[in-house]
Amino acid sequence: QCTRADTQAGLCCAQENTMADLWIRISIAFFCFIHVSSVSMTVTNGEAEIVDVMWIGAEGNQVKISDVGPGQSTSVNTFAGHKFEMRGQSTGNLLLTHIVTPSEADNHIKLGSVPEANHKWSLDESEGLGALGNDIHPQYIDYIHRKPYYPRESPMGVKFRNFFAFDLDYYYDDGSENGVYNGIIKSMGRSAIISYSTHRFILKKRGTNEEIKRVTMKKGEHFVILWPSEERMKAVKKTKFYKDVMQEKEHIESYQERTGLPWLAYYPRNPPILPMWPAEYIGQEHSIEGIDSTTLKVISLRPRIFFVSNLLNKNEREYIINYGKEKAKRSAVGNADAGFVTETRTSRTAWIPRTHSPLMNKLFTRFSKVLNISDDRLTHSRNAENLQVVYYGKNQKYSPHHDFNDKGSPPQRFLTLFIYLQPAKSGGGTGFPLAMGRRGIKVTPKAGDAVLWYNMLPDGNADEMSLHEGMPVGSGEKWGCNLWVWDPYVNF
Repeated sequence: QCTRADTQAGLCCAQENTMADLWIRISIAFFCFIHVSSVSMTVTNGEAEIVDVMWIGAEGNQVKISDVGPGQSTSVNTFAGHKFEMRGQSTGNLLLTHIVTPSEADNHIKLGSVPEANHKWSLDESEGLGALGNDIHPQYIDYIHRKPYYPRESPMGVKFRNFFAFDLDYYYDDGSENGVYNGIIKSMGRSAIISYSTHRFILKKRGTNEEIKRVTMKKGEHFVILWPSEERMKAVKKTKFYKDVMQEKEHIESYQERTGLPWLAYYPRNPPILPMWPAEYIGQEHSIEGIDSTTLKVISLRPRIFFVSNLLNKNEREYIINYGKEKAKRSAVGNADAGFVTETRTSRTAWIPRTHSPLMNKLFTRFSKVLNISDDRLTHSRNAENLQVVYYGKNQKYSPHHDFNDKGSPPQRFLTLFIYLQPAKSGGGTGFPLAMGRRGIKVTPKAGDAVLWYNMLPDGNADEMSLHEGMPVGSGEKWGCNLWVWDPYVNF
């Protein structure tokens, strides 16, 4: 006899046989099929209280699956794509959100306290770039400014939370009649941008010219809540979204008080599961097993940046450039589902999958060794995006930005590997304006070299210091390629 599927929880349960309509029969067939591809999720509780493991339905409905005592673990059979929340049983506080992946290695969840970052870290950068030696400094790596630079408008990552009953379009107020479009903030949703203190944004009801309010960015204020009317707030305060935002706000304030740093990642999230190369002093070198010609040299401690020598040969570079010439289109900014063209990014881009050719597969295997990450993780279905090919012509650039974003779930870009296929004749370097105590670093390596940096801190926060830019090309053409690796898994 067929069993009936509990479609709300996604779990199969045997019940008394009944006359079923067509929808029930389809549901039974569907859940029997996906049962074959079930995976196991393990939750280990390092918190001091009991943790509830909650399954979250497509419409936000919650089903408690299990609870885990302090120091205990539990396993749940589930399916790729399912969403879970871990909440403190006594407090109801959200501890972690997890979306299940097909790989069981990505579904081992550890909850508990972690060592935090701190802006007062003792970083030995006293020797500066002079510690690199004259083989790469100043020819390939140099300061942007002769001394620390503190502009009137300071760059800052900002997170928005929208409690209005409708979506909002937001525009940077550049003094023009309509401003410069910057994206969408969904109703009862979120957005994150890189902005500058004193910049002002105009918020309009989605798809209309009806202005709702204006918001001015203030130094040190990285979390902006868009409050609706008092009448609307009566309903808002009853929602799960409101409770989670208030918990996030409390965390952001306490984290900044403890560490001096803004929390810019999704909250809550664990430390990264992927390894980081150590960066203990400027000039520290790491050799790559099996690749004698390539080394990693530390050029900044915060952000954690490495100069990678001799990563691609001439034939490999030409192969990628030729692909880019055939496929490249105008670059966009923002998330894939809401990307848009802007003058802050004037390059052209194309994407090459690892599976495109045996050569691309070979290169991804090499990248895995350079990044010290297992080869099986560098696939589009696990931790790596496709390789992005990028072209910059004369005067083209990508203004300062972060590669991370709070998209509403824990996964985010963990590291960026940018490879120079063909440097510009002049200009066109990669700039890190906040590095070296705000003197900034610009990297302009020779063809085949690369620069690697981490977008995350070891405690799971995003690193605001990883702000970087594609500096304007003075003359010639610049070809390069980006490899982005996510933690704990890709989430586009």
